[in-house]
Amino acid sequence: MKLINKTAVITAAIAGLVCSSCNDTLTKVGTTIQPSEDLITVYTDTFMLEAETVLLDSVFAKTTTCLLGEMYDPVYGNIKADFLCQFYCEEGYTFSPVPYEDRIDSLVLFVMYSNGSWYGDTLTPMQATIYPVVKPLKRNFYSNDDPTKYCDMAHPLGTTVYTAYDRTISDSVHQITDTSDSLYYTPHVRVLMPQELGQKLLDATLKDPAAFATQEAFNELFPGIYVTTTFGSGSLIQSYGEYIFLRFYYQTLTTGSEDQDTVVHTYSDFTVPKEVIQINRFANSRLEELLTPNPDYTHVKSPAGVCTRLTVPTTEISKHLDVSDRFINAFSINLKFMTPDEYDFAYSPPSFLLLLPEDSVRSFFEGGQTEDNTVSFVSYDGASSSSSTYTTQAGYTASNYTYYFGNLSPLLKRHIENTPDEDLRLLVVPVNRTSSASSSYYSTSTTVYTTSITNSFALAGAKIRTDGDYMKVIVVSSKFE
Repeated sequence: MKLINKTAVITAAIAGLVCSSCNDTLTKVGTTIQPSEDLITVYTDTFMLEAETVLLDSVFAKTTTCLLGEMYDPVYGNIKADFLCQFYCEEGYTFSPVPYEDRIDSLVLFVMYSNGSWYGDTLTPMQATIYPVVKPLKRNFYSNDDPTKYCDMAHPLGTTVYTAYDRTISDSVHQITDTSDSLYYTPHVRVLMPQELGQKLLDATLKDPAAFATQEAFNELFPGIYVTTTFGSGSLIQSYGEYIFLRFYYQTLTTGSEDQDTVVHTYSDFTVPKEVIQINRFANSRLEELLTPNPDYTHVKSPAGVCTRLTVPTTEISKHLDVSDRFINAFSINLKFMTPDEYDFAYSPPSFLLLLPEDSVRSFFEGGQTEDNTVSFVSYDGASSSSSTYTTQAGYTASNYTYYFGNLSPLLKRHIENTPDEDLRLLVVPVNRTSSASSSYYSTSTTVYTTSITNSFALAGAKIRTDGDYMKVIVVSSKFE
């Protein structure tokens, strides 16, 4: 890493311009009222980053989003996705209405998803198989963990064949978007489970109510299931925990208008809300080509697989910049990616990228953190002035293929102060960002703020350009003379 150039301009007016991003009124202060001994020297030093594609085959996997299926991509290789989950049990749960003659008729697992929530060939036949979880699930589960450590793989609970786009339903019904329409159809995978399992859980509510006293007690009785595909390749569906449920079908008695009891059919559901563990697992293969050094670009990909590591030459920077003597005004990293590939089912760029020190990744996601713009930074659309005033919900500017990260000077200063003899290594990780908006009575602008950041489980990928001057960064600093 070498120093490219260095300039020094002794003028308070330029210093005012540098600081104007923090306070616009500073640009109105004239130099005629400033003592000569308070003149400010502003420095601009240019450096080159190093970039490489590194393996990230394991990400924190607790989420409400899940993928199911398998498909191959000519650039990013093969991916297989499945999930494990528990089911929520209300404290003191009993079946309501009460099953007639204390009997369950059938038990069915539903994995619901929306039209369009799929990847690949939607007409490819896939086979889903359900296995029982027999050991407690770990709360901090990572996406490359082995589900066979938790499951009985010798005794599946059920299997079914499906296609992401259900051809047994007419196209006209698929096109209905009004959810209040009686013909509205929600795509789903439906798996018939053993009636004996449903009966076991019903009997437990009658004979062992303590097993339903708490969620922990219920997890001991029924630890959960593992949902995977055992046949087919070419498509993935995307669902969410609240759309996954076990449905108990049974009969119950109801009293008619003439006080006569009538047997009617009904059901009760056990769901997978965020209060219980739901874990995605990903198996990526054929990643070797992505990890081969390339002079023109690196890769970011989700879910899991690989990401980009950036090395900031802070040891070189610290030789030219004494942080005890200078104030670091600005340091930004903006990543330009190559035009997305065009072929059937090609990956789209990740919606958002997270930039943070490599040694902070684990604690960031396990701790449920959001970007603090001091150590961690989320990308934003450059059409906005900063990450707090998004004009869109995209984390990049599509018109110029760029992810913007804003001013990273607090991170640079902190690292040079604490670890001057080591270069700063950052990871660029695809993430899912959820947000909310607030507005002020005194302003027409709206501020969008992050409510959560999780590892991205969407099929996405991008090539980050490293050729030419794309890895050039400028550090702007100043000092009183």
